[in-house]
Formats: sequence, C-alpha cells, structure tokens
Amino acid sequence: MPAPSSLLKFQIGPVQDFIAQARSTRDLWSGSYLLSWLVAAGIRKLVADGGTLIFPVSGDRQPLLRLESAKQEADHSGLLTPNLPNIFVAEVLADQAAGIARSVKSVMEEEWKSISGACYKALVGQRILEAAHETAFKDQVETFLSISWQISTISGDYAAASDLNGKHLDAVRQTRDFQARVIDLAVSATEKDSLSTKDVALVSGSDTLRNSIKDPDYRNLFKHNDHLSAITLVKRVWHLAYLVPQGLHADSTRFKIRSTRAIAARTDKLDDEENTDTAKGEKYLAAIAFDGDSIGEWVNGDKLSDRSDLRQHHTAFSAALSAFALGKVRAIVDQHEGFLIYAGGDDVVALVPADVALGCAAFLRDAFVDASKAIKDKNGKSPDASAGIAIAHFKSPLQDLIRAAQAAEKRAKNEVGRPAFSISLMKRSGEISHWGAQWRTDAIIFHDKIFSAMKNGSLSARFPHRVCQLLEPYLTVRTGIAEQADVAGFLAHEIIEKEVLHAATRQGSMAIADSLKEPLRAFLENLRDHRTKQESAGKTFKQSVHQLQLTAVIGLCTTLAFTFRNLPETPMAERQTL
Repeated sequence: MPAPSSLLKFQIGPVQDFIAQARSTRDLWSGSYLLSWLVAAGIRKLVADGGTLIFPVSGDRQPLLRLESAKQEADHSGLLTPNLPNIFVAEVLADQAAGIARSVKSVMEEEWKSISGACYKALVGQRILEAAHETAFKDQVETFLSISWQISTISGDYAAASDLNGKHLDAVRQTRDFQARVIDLAVSATEKDSLSTKDVALVSGSDTLRNSIKDPDYRNLFKHNDHLSAITLVKRVWHLAYLVPQGLHADSTRFKIRSTRAIAARTDKLDDEENTDTAKGEKYLAAIAFDGDSIGEWVNGDKLSDRSDLRQHHTAFSAALSAFALGKVRAIVDQHEGFLIYAGGDDVVALVPADVALGCAAFLRDAFVDASKAIKDKNGKSPDASAGIAIAHFKSPLQDLIRAAQAAEKRAKNEVGRPAFSISLMKRSGEISHWGAQWRTDAIIFHDKIFSAMKNGSLSARFPHRVCQLLEPYLTVRTGIAEQADVAGFLAHEIIEKEVLHAATRQGSMAIADSLKEPLRAFLENLRDHRTKQESAGKTFKQSVHQLQLTAVIGLCTTLAFTFRNLPETPMAERQTL
C-alpha cells in the first residue's frame, strides 16, 4: 500500500500593489521579479525535500527553477523574466508535510532576509542610508512579506482534498498573524513613502542625496525627488546589490530596460539613463494587464464534466499555461516593440507603444487560446482570456497607469463581458474615457480597417474626430446627470452607417467608404445579437441597444484618434526590414 500523501499549497504576498508601486520601468520589473525569485526559492526547496510539484509545472523551460544551470547560459533574458505565479501546489508524503511546509517557508523568509541585508549593506556603503536607519529598516523589512500555507490529506479523493485545501488556505490568509510595528525614535522623518504611502520614508531623493552617492550605477537609480521607505529601497537596488553578485546579468549594460518614454517613442534610451520628468515629447505609452477568464474555476475543475481525474487536469492545465507564458509571451511583446514586465501562467503585464497596444493584446489572447485549446469544459469549450489596456502620456505616473490597466481588465470581465478587452484613455487634461468590446464582436477588424487606411494616407487623421462629432448629438446620456429615452422608431445602426460612410467619403474616398461598410455592419450586428442573448437570459440594461451601438462606435473612434498620434513616421515593417 502506498504511503498516504497530502496536498500542500503556498501563497505569497503582497502582489498587485507591491508591483504597481513603481516610479520607473525598472521598478516595475524589479517588484515582479523579486516575488518570482522568492517563489522559485521555495519551489526549489520543496522539490529538494521530496515534494512533487503540481502547479506551476516544473521542467527545463523554467529558468528560475534550474537557477545554477541557467546562470551559465550566455543569454539571461529568460532567467530575468518574472514568470512564476504567487501560488504553488505540490503533493508530499503526509507524515512529512508539516516539516516540509515549515522548511519551505523558512527558506523563502531567509532568502528575503539575505536580499534585504545585502541591500542595506549596499545602501549604507553608497551613503544612501546611515547606520542610524538600521532599526527602522529592519522593522519595515520584517513586517513586509506574507507567506501562507495549508496542508490537506488526500484520502483517496484528490478533488475533495483540493477543494478543502483552497477553502482552508483562504481562511488562513484572512486570519494571518498581526505583528505590532515598532516606532524607531531615531528616525525623525514624518514623510510617508511617495510610492506606497504606507511606511515612513527613510531617505529623500534630493540633489544632496544624489551628489553623495559614490557609484554612478546607484546614482542613476535616484533621479526623482521621492521619499523612500525600506521596501521601495530594496526594490530599487536589489538587482545591483544582490543579483549581480549572485552571477545574474542584471546590470543595465547586459539587461537593458528602456524608459517609459523610450518604449512610447520606440527608442533605445535606457531607464536609468533618462529622467522622464524632464524629457520632452508627446508620445503615449500603454500598459497591458492580461488575465485568463475564470481561471479559479478552471483550476478547481468546476468547469469539467468529470472531476475524478482532477490531478491529471492540474498537470495538463499547468503545462498549457507554462507553454503560453514561457514559450509565446515574450516574442509577442518584443514583436510589438514593448517591454515584458511579468508573464506568470495566464497573467501578463507589459508596456508597449500606445498605437500597437490593442494588436498586442489580441495576439496574446490568440496565443493563450491556442496554448490551452486541448483543455475542454463540460460543453467542449476551452479557456479564454480578457485584457485591460491603459494609455497615457509617458510622463504620467507609472503606478497610476498600471492600476488603470488592472481596473480596465476587471471592467472587461465584469462590465463588457468576458472574454473581452477594455481600454482606458487617460488624457493630459485629466479626462478619462473608456471603450471595450468582446473579442468576437468584430470590433478589432473594424478598428484595424480604419487604422490601416489612416496609416497609408487613404483616410484622413480627422476621420475619427468627425465621426464622433456626427454621432454624439444622438446620445441620450451626455453628462450622467440627465437621461432621455430614444425617439420612437430610432434605429441607431442606420444613422451610424450613414454618418460613418459619409465621413469616410469626405475624409477619404468612396472606395474607402465601401471598404468600411461590411466591417461596420458586422460590428453593429454582433453588438445587437450579444445584447439580445443577454436579455433572453434575463439580464436588464439601462442603456438601449441603440445607445450601446452609438457609444461603442464613438469609443472606438475616440481610441483611434488618441492612439494614431503615437504612430511612428517610419512603419514598423520598414524598420524591421532595415
């Protein structure tokens, strides 16, 4: 009789807020990579202690899980890509489970302690911190990391053990230990951290501080006048203080991280070479937050017709997510001249030029669907995904842009209706507008048809502005304060078609108008058909289908007008050929 086994699940945090608290592209990458690094340390210990990893899938494709051999490779780009989720699951022998769990947690905590210790030593050595900051620094570091774990015995029913494990881990995370904070009276600063707004700042990134830093590589990391706490300082310098001495090519000469302006404008300026506070230009940047739909239900097996072989399903699903994250994501983001921040399973965060953001998100979705096509639910459907896109001027606060993309991703799922995308346009005036659509509504086909005509000059850049001017008078809700009903007999699709084709004829040609006719009709018909299905299922809406069609076309054209300004003078295909 085989020895009884248990399911062991770990979850590490904080995640989203910690990653989003970033001043620069390097900060954004650093937070993501730090969490992946700690998870990798835990997984390596778990496997070394005899655990069988279930999620995420292990193997030679995951550089962080074969760290020593990956260090020997000439190209560290894969090794330096954050691609591990904050959750990992394994099967362990029941009588060893508690000991393994404590050992794994201890390894992650010790790794965090080693990282923060190396950073403190470097910060003092570079005259960024003083010895008087040690107590406050250690206090902030010790109360930062949250590691939760749960063990559930597998008594012949893997699915039941998995369900129970998930519920118990959620309960553990909701009732984690409270640790009182010690106030260090030696630190007289009253300012909070400029990025997290939580911990007391230990230093301020003033000119005086910058001039006192000895090493130019460290000096370049403090270009902004921010107040910084221990956690932000660790995130800011750990690639130099810890990763480089560990043998990773994480310095800016070998691992190039472009600035937000460089990504927006498609230049090669590095993040630590440029202060975007003083940089000039009118280029726009997009953040993409991509996430699989109903992944919790897929992982739990709730969508399966038969959960009796949930263990095999977990292995297959994890392999599909790994194939997507490790095999496809980076190539897609690079193809769109962006920078990959994070790719962990179904979850992707990337920065790209504004004008290619929707195309990049669509490519990611196609790759995700292809990678997981062998996974089927009880109705024969495979997993799908949604994306949130936030677009803003490159000088906009990066953490605001990331949070807006995350909010747009939730809007795509919950308001537009998954699988879908949602775009938030953050104008410099402070106005924010939203547009989204389901992938299957032909919205992207219509969008790309217009965009291509504008790019090749057969349609004026004024076209989307003119369409908005012509259609906005038909809206019954203009300010959100007053609302009117549609006039009896009002058929929005007829009005939209006439106004759009009229504008296309005036701003382009009759031939261009004719080429837009069928994509526009398909887009409007899909919107109508989807609304009809929703209403047949018992859903009610304040907005009529006519207003839905109007706002969708206006939103699409507003997005086109906004992103077209970011188009480079030389088309991407020509640049790649050159």
